[in-house]
Amino acid sequence: MFPLDRHPLPCPKWDEDWSFTHIRDLGLKWARLSVDWMDYNQAQSTGQFSQPEINACQDEIVSGLVANNATIMLVIVFWDETLHVGENYPRYQKEEEIQRYLDHARFLVRHFKGQVEYYEILNEPVNGPPQQHVELADYINLIRRVVPVIREEDPEAKIVAGGATDLRQEYSRDYLFGVLQSDIMPLVDAVSVHPMYGSSPQYDDVRQYYYDYPSLLQEIKNVASAHGFSGEYFAEEMSWRTAANPNPYEPGGYSATVAAKYYSRGILMNLGMDFWAGIGGEGYDEIPPIVTVVQNLAGNMAGAIPESLPLTIESEAKDIVNYGFRVNNQTRLVAMWTDGVAVDNDPGVPANLTLSGFARWKASAIDVLHGFEQPLITSNDNGDLMISALLAKDYPIIIRLSE
Repeated sequence: MFPLDRHPLPCPKWDEDWSFTHIRDLGLKWARLSVDWMDYNQAQSTGQFSQPEINACQDEIVSGLVANNATIMLVIVFWDETLHVGENYPRYQKEEEIQRYLDHARFLVRHFKGQVEYYEILNEPVNGPPQQHVELADYINLIRRVVPVIREEDPEAKIVAGGATDLRQEYSRDYLFGVLQSDIMPLVDAVSVHPMYGSSPQYDDVRQYYYDYPSLLQEIKNVASAHGFSGEYFAEEMSWRTAANPNPYEPGGYSATVAAKYYSRGILMNLGMDFWAGIGGEGYDEIPPIVTVVQNLAGNMAGAIPESLPLTIESEAKDIVNYGFRVNNQTRLVAMWTDGVAVDNDPGVPANLTLSGFARWKASAIDVLHGFEQPLITSNDNGDLMISALLAKDYPIIIRLSE
């Protein structure tokens, strides 16, 4: 949500505010917030610049999220009504501007200590035309300057860098990899990316990007690790638009059902690559199929971490992808789907699955689009678990294995 609502006092009930309710109602496990507008144009058009104050409404929303076990990432952005007027986009090249950002960061971290776990340095430092860029060297320098401030105020806080917009764009990928190859990587705790805005096999201009996406995530991890990073990864703002919430800057448009299928694929691709999965798209939380898949994944994937499982799939479909997860010693999950163009009504393709060494385990299938789970008929073969003629769909079916 961006920003934390600036309500006039007295506040509405915090537990009726969208900033809280959509997190609670969808079962989301983390929230990306900002006290200030995320984008320069919003601050300019509203005249709401950064202030050294947090109002009661903002405090109540944060407290409510914490009370409901939501992990909070606060994005530290800074808009000054004297420095950032007209075309004066924040550059963080002059010492005065850097110092004011550091003061604002110190104020926010001091105020939210013990409630906010992650702090992200700027939102999309590279975005849009060149006049709205923070140069790479200046962004890296800002991170280098602000890290000790955050550490001083809250040694337990985690610091997030990256945030380059829309990795379909070459300039954005170059910027991100410039950050990943810099000397600040050992200083931060997490890397954030904005990777998927409507990408799918349906449209020519984004099809290859969609299919290359897992490789891109692996390359991000490899480069970051090679430059001293050992933290976490966040995919933020993923969205697939419908007629109910269109965006002219994102590819095409999808039916509500197809959008829900791509949300479920995107979430599981990122989780399977050990990225936190963050979703967005104004109004997505009012589109029933999307709400259903998000709620089902939030519940069924809670506590799951990626794990390679000894799985073999035989099917006429050649585009089945799968990701394995471990929940605990007694529970494993396999997410699988056919990875072509999604349609409203997909009959599915039969697939035979073999899980080596899982002969004594029980299996059930979870349909995240329709919200039901049913036991699977299995057989054993020399210590292997066999599942025959399971329909692979164009959206994820999750197989729950229980010992």
